[in-house]
Amino acid sequence: MNERAAKEAVYRIVRHSGLQPDFIVRENRGIPTAVAFVRDRQRIIEYDPKFMAKVMDSTCTNWSAISILAHEIAHHLLGHTLDPDRVRPGDELACDHYSGFILRAMGASLATAMAAMEVAGDPHGTQHHPPQHARLDAIRQGWTQALEISERKEPEPFVVQDAFRFTVRFTGDPNTYYVNANDELVWFNTFAEPIEFGILERLEGGDPKFRLSWSDQIFHVDGREAIWKRTTAGMQMLVGRMEPYGR
Repeated sequence: MNERAAKEAVYRIVRHSGLQPDFIVRENRGIPTAVAFVRDRQRIIEYDPKFMAKVMDSTCTNWSAISILAHEIAHHLLGHTLDPDRVRPGDELACDHYSGFILRAMGASLATAMAAMEVAGDPHGTQHHPPQHARLDAIRQGWTQALEISERKEPEPFVVQDAFRFTVRFTGDPNTYYVNANDELVWFNTFAEPIEFGILERLEGGDPKFRLSWSDQIFHVDGREAIWKRTTAGMQMLVGRMEPYGR
């Protein structure tokens, strides 16, 4: 995918959002995949052309590259690039949801909308990204929502099916997470069913009482409902709270 093709793809994606495209789109062979960021008040999307070519070759469809660009556009549209350093799994899932929604609006099948994640997603997740299964669920939900809108289906009343045990909030993260009856850490918004991406484990005796984890992210919850994370220097840092659901 050369820059001209990438810019055309971004134009098509944003057109389906009803917005004017004001992104700088360019190749960067020094990054591993694709990234969205703000510099000098300009919204920029960079991608590695070799990565894009590899994904398109593996999936045998150009939709896979479009889905990756749609994900990066969502980071800009949802304001994630204003504070890029925090780890927010809900932000990544929201962008995957947007990617699935936009690709269905553009005419992609569900299989092609998920193709890039099928070959490039990490099964176990990374420091900044939830596991592959959670991201595929988000794409599927976005695609399904766009399909229902195109068919003019009345949305069903949103009912949370899981019996949640705890509410989890991280400092600086606008997303709200929950722990369900199966001790799974989940994320959802008013447009999607819950998506499981981590687990809660009860620790035997003493304090901390629980361990929250996904991919390589590990947190501990003490008896005062505070969530702590150990820094690279070995210090414990307060990063959020976990409270009984419905309090």
